[in-house]
Amino acid sequence: MDYSNNANDSQLQFLFQEASVGRRLGAFLIDHIIFTFVFMFAYSFVFFAIHDDEPLWQIARIVFWVIFFLVYGLRDIIKGQSIGKRVFGIGVRDVSDNFTVPSVPRLFLRQIFSPLWPIEFLALVFSSENRKIGDKIAGTGVYNLREYEDFVLYAKRMGYINQIQGDQGTVPQNVRVVEPYQPKKTKIAVIIIGAVLVFVILFCAMFFGVFSVLRNHTSYHLATEYIRANPEIVAVIGEVEGFGFRQSGSLSISSGRGDASYSIDVRGTDGNARVFIELQMRDGGDWEVVRFNFVQR
Repeated sequence: MDYSNNANDSQLQFLFQEASVGRRLGAFLIDHIIFTFVFMFAYSFVFFAIHDDEPLWQIARIVFWVIFFLVYGLRDIIKGQSIGKRVFGIGVRDVSDNFTVPSVPRLFLRQIFSPLWPIEFLALVFSSENRKIGDKIAGTGVYNLREYEDFVLYAKRMGYINQIQGDQGTVPQNVRVVEPYQPKKTKIAVIIIGAVLVFVILFCAMFFGVFSVLRNHTSYHLATEYIRANPEIVAVIGEVEGFGFRQSGSLSISSGRGDASYSIDVRGTDGNARVFIELQMRDGGDWEVVRFNFVQR
């Protein structure tokens, strides 16, 4: 029997239990973190690449957000599961046929209210069916799939053994006998640890990636040149040999105006210092240092 596509067998409905609010919220947070980090990095990269061309930047920004909306809305198209849903073992299915993954238009339709996530969350919490507004409109639901996947694997192995028994009368020694199917309990601790690791990895990638892009900007290069040539710094720590790993900063540019601030560790021949420097750019002109301070370390 093909258990993986048997929508009419009511005996198998126990395989699909409605996903809890906690699992759905956990999956949402993982997806949201991933999309935020990836798209903020891409946004920053595009911004630093073409921000000097105002018309092109305006077009790129519109295209960027359209792509973001489309990708975010279609995040469940692979077997009804986004990355977060796979981590928590849940997935989107047709509410009237839990064996069926909804079509791509329906998967997109159920996300139409995602920008109004506080309302969607309240609808999910107070719904007796654990379905948000988008699910009710698209006729979809979110279910635990780990039980179903384990059972399908079990059924396939049993079918393979039964076939061998039918052909040879006995089970060969190299085929492990499958014990009767027993539902498995998901270890929540493993899921939590996995989610935390994903968050840490993405946070580190985002932090170092964005600052790497920031360090390639004109304002940052001007700041480091100013530090190297500043007589006050040289008098305290000697000639500047390099800049430390611990750095931070911010950059804002709009309509020919820009503001940048950096906090940079500086290594000199006679000591170290922490430099705080602010720069401005007005009317599309050159960047200029407007404030400078440092603390010897």
